[in-house]
Amino acid sequence: MQKNEYQIMFSFENDYWWYISLHELCKYFIDIKSKNNLNKKIFDAGCGTGRMLELLKNYNFTEGIDISEEAIIFCKKRNLNNIKQDDLNIWKEKKGFYDFIISADVICSIGIKDEIAILRKFYNSLKDGGQLILNLPALNVLSRNHDKAVYIRKRYNKKSFKKELQEIGFKINIITYRHSGLYFVILLKKIFEHFNKAKSTTSDLKPIPKFLNKILLFFSRAENFFIKKGIYIPLGSSLFVVAEKKI
Repeated sequence: MQKNEYQIMFSFENDYWWYISLHELCKYFIDIKSKNNLNKKIFDAGCGTGRMLELLKNYNFTEGIDISEEAIIFCKKRNLNNIKQDDLNIWKEKKGFYDFIISADVICSIGIKDEIAILRKFYNSLKDGGQLILNLPALNVLSRNHDKAVYIRKRYNKKSFKKELQEIGFKINIITYRHSGLYFVILLKKIFEHFNKAKSTTSDLKPIPKFLNKILLFFSRAENFFIKKGIYIPLGSSLFVVAEKKI
């Protein structure tokens, strides 16, 4: 991710609809699996500026890593202490240690050399029955200038990614697309960029009016409601996964 994007992320994460709905969904599946047991070990692999870990601070053990020094600086501003700068490519797994591993839009990054190797390290680092929670950019047809700004290397297809996780050994609890409405908006934007020869490499993360933010959050939370009920979204701009290490 470009360095200036971390400042943008930090200033948006607490209030922007996209982040709020994603963090709420991740936290829901951690809370419901934990059943009020706060002695769970949670690892955020590519924690960015730390908002997800900030929301999980009621748990007794949380830690995170990020490859970017800028990200770690912003984590410190959130008073997160169990954070360090590290590279997932060389990160040393902790066998059977974590109850949950979260990784949001990380293994898709340009800097990742072998995502399957990293997913295997996640698998090995989970306790039996532990869960991996992933959010990833979906569908190559949506690749655009935004992807360059945030260093997205690839986008994911539900069917092929599910197969990869199963081959590693994961049991798939949930795999679904998210943001179905955004899919069509992004597609139109990509077409516009193409015909206007747009070369900007800034992300799509920009200030929007408060009323629009509330509307988008409402619809995103509605999607979350269906996902929580096991009703999956057939098309979208993101892919959300909850995978479990088999006992």
